[in-house]
Amino acid sequence: MLRTSRLWVRVASLIVGLALIVPTLATSTAAQDDGSVLRVQQITYPDVVDPQKSSFTSEITILALLYEGLTRLDDQQQTVPAAAESWEYNDDATQITFKLRPDLKYSDGSPLTAENFRYAIERTCDPVTAGEYQSILFDIVGCAEFAGLALDENGEARDYTPEEYEAARAALGATAVDDLTLQIDMVRPVPYMHTLAYTWVFFPVKAEMVARDPDNWWKSAENHVGNGPFKVTAIAEDQQWTFEANDNYWQGRPKLDGIEYVYVDDSSVALEAYRAGDLDIVSIQPPQVPEVEADPDLSAALVSYPSASTFNLAMNLAQEPFNDPKVREAFAYAMDRETLCADLRAGDCTPALSWVPPGVAGHIETDAFAFDPEAARQALAESTYGGPENLPEIKLYYNSDTSGRGEQVEWVAGQIRDILGVEVTIEPTDGTTLTALRKDSTSHPQLLFVGGWIQDYPDPQNWLSVYWTCNATFAERVGYCNEEFDKLIEQGDTTVDPAERLKFYEQAGEILVQDQPGPFLYNLTQKFVVNPAVTGYTPTASEVEWPGYLGSIMTIEKSS
Repeated sequence: MLRTSRLWVRVASLIVGLALIVPTLATSTAAQDDGSVLRVQQITYPDVVDPQKSSFTSEITILALLYEGLTRLDDQQQTVPAAAESWEYNDDATQITFKLRPDLKYSDGSPLTAENFRYAIERTCDPVTAGEYQSILFDIVGCAEFAGLALDENGEARDYTPEEYEAARAALGATAVDDLTLQIDMVRPVPYMHTLAYTWVFFPVKAEMVARDPDNWWKSAENHVGNGPFKVTAIAEDQQWTFEANDNYWQGRPKLDGIEYVYVDDSSVALEAYRAGDLDIVSIQPPQVPEVEADPDLSAALVSYPSASTFNLAMNLAQEPFNDPKVREAFAYAMDRETLCADLRAGDCTPALSWVPPGVAGHIETDAFAFDPEAARQALAESTYGGPENLPEIKLYYNSDTSGRGEQVEWVAGQIRDILGVEVTIEPTDGTTLTALRKDSTSHPQLLFVGGWIQDYPDPQNWLSVYWTCNATFAERVGYCNEEFDKLIEQGDTTVDPAERLKFYEQAGEILVQDQPGPFLYNLTQKFVVNPAVTGYTPTASEVEWPGYLGSIMTIEKSS
């Protein structure tokens, strides 16, 4: 799952910023008195809140309140029943049948049936939708072919006839057998399909709501008729989304009466709003950690937990000099990850030497390419360049919209200079431009601080197959492809036995370490200050926007 850096709500000053949140003292007092509404800082305003198109955490955190898939993740990161009360695979895991709970309803009281979930799958695969997560359903019979209608054999855009469209749509392997039964046929064994069914692409938007305005339907609160624990009542663009409890949710009302997402990207403004009692949950950035830890009240309210995320020094392997594995090794050895986490990031991360993070199946322990200045210089000497003097110019890009990132980039450039004798040119770039540059290997920056991945669903397939296989969108963007790696991933993806499946993924992970497609740097630790009146939640590694919104949304509460 990608972190967005596209549209930031800029706040000119601390006073102006607070005015956006608390226009008057009376408003502030009322906010403090309303103990049943949770007020959460959000940093980035979403680009699109559409289950079949969204891909960023800032969008998913909204969708997770309004909609629900066939399954969900509990507070132990286990896949458990949600809209579906049960599921069953056939013997070779090429078919899965979900049984829905009886009497499911949308937030407006209308019936929710298997056909609504079938439509979600169809809409995800539809070439007209063309969502970024379309490919995770390509193992469903006909999905890849349906999605691929818009491209010719060379990957170029093509026109298709209405007859071709209808034939491809009809061939899709998702069938509403009856109101309570959804059958999905796969082109190969997919023993993790029940976990995929938790993701937002399965969220059952109502077709008639989408039809009102296919591209912009989601911008109107009245169009979000969902099946999740909350419903949206108001949308103030760039400022706030307001939610209230959904009385028609199958589990009943959550303990919270409402939630407000308040968009503030200035970390100082957000912390002051927390101190004033106008925000209950605020994200803490590395520069703020010393201040928070020195304050008795703030430190007591600090909540820290590991995130299922890995960040790396992203390299374009399609360009010199990073098409040379020895150069990549040299840069990997030159990274003092301990100092980066302890000093530059104020302890909000732990060093990473492999891709799949601790606590996720498929994680491997290794000390390969740990900080070693001598090994770094030796690797560079063994490269085709023979040393630093023959390297081409290297530009190090970073997102200049991200608070505190510049200091970290200066440190990375210093490591490369001091250890390897290589001068790099720092290129601060705004988030929108950087996102566009990262779309493919012809424009992807030579060197980027940072790239990375945040878990979509707790399965090694999401970490390895979705990101690093030759035809994966993200691997293509950085020019990485290893056929031996792909063969192991294919075996892992299609093996039904969990223990055997894990062996293939671990072997693939070892290859990734040896290839060093982009030096792994750290696993993030989430840090928030949370109002002590907020209880009943267990943070999970998948909850990167705030603690509790996935696994504890029914039990989290706020006392007055």
